[in-house]
Amino acid sequence: MKQFQAHVTERKRNEVESIKELVKKYKVFAVVNLEKLPASNLMKIKSSLRGKVILKYTKKRFIKIALDELGDAHLQPIKEKLIGIPALLFADEDPFVLFQLLKKGKSNAPAKPGDIAPIDIIVLAGPTDFTPGPMIGELGALGIKTSVEGGKISIKSEKLLVKAGAEINAKNAELMSKLKMEPMEIGLNIVLTYENGEILERAVLDIDIAEYEDNISIAAIESLNLAVFIGYAVDETIDLLVRKAVLEGKALAKEANISTNENIIENIGEAELQVQSIKKQLLEQPSLEQPIKKEEDIEKELEKVSRNPSDVTQAMMKQAEEKLKELTDKKMRGEI
Repeated sequence: MKQFQAHVTERKRNEVESIKELVKKYKVFAVVNLEKLPASNLMKIKSSLRGKVILKYTKKRFIKIALDELGDAHLQPIKEKLIGIPALLFADEDPFVLFQLLKKGKSNAPAKPGDIAPIDIIVLAGPTDFTPGPMIGELGALGIKTSVEGGKISIKSEKLLVKAGAEINAKNAELMSKLKMEPMEIGLNIVLTYENGEILERAVLDIDIAEYEDNISIAAIESLNLAVFIGYAVDETIDLLVRKAVLEGKALAKEANISTNENIIENIGEAELQVQSIKKQLLEQPSLEQPIKKEEDIEKELEKVSRNPSDVTQAMMKQAEEKLKELTDKKMRGEI
């Protein structure tokens, strides 16, 4: 019995080989859906991306054959994602960068009956350009409350017209056209990307860049605070840890009433204030049982309380520093 084999033209064979070569050559490839993308817009997009990406649109069957012949098991799930009018896009960019590049290249367009709403479509409150007439009834039929202000129809409160993911019907599409609303986005819609065996779908790729950057900043600040709190010394924390140690050392010395090179002037200043306070009390509140003391006598007594900075010896300073170090070590060990 004769065996019949499907005839494969050289053009078809070359098309499959071309896809295989592009997959091997580029770091990343993406599956895009060209469905409902006008040819004129596709040409403009392709022109704007020239030199950045390679766009290959061919038959779905050729793409599946190429993926099979590449012999990589990681590629097999992609065959089930070739929806609408699939095309392949090749680049050496990171998948997230590639997605944002295509997202920025999109433009707004009016909705057509049968389109799927990409977001919640809301009719906002405010004045319109319509004069009172049949338009009031048309808006009312869709649950939109109106009033007449200055001879024009005004929408009293916002109204959710179509929920995200729902199909847009003819009435809603007509109203949006009259209100000059363009809720649809025209551009290359990435279905997924493939890189080194990893498939990333649209839901993963479509991130809010501003929110992502804010989260990175918050994480950096919180990790730095944690590192300083636990005393983890790295290049980013060493200066902060030294400053923290100095402040804690000064606070401990003050609490323990120890004089050091750093706090001696401050301690003397506080002692002088105490002396002045005692002196004032002695002058204003003399004892009833003893004669009023002369000011010079009070000065002699106060000499016992205060100490002149020049009287502080090096030995006393060294002793104070050793005591401060001892107390600091105990505090670090949790003994005090």
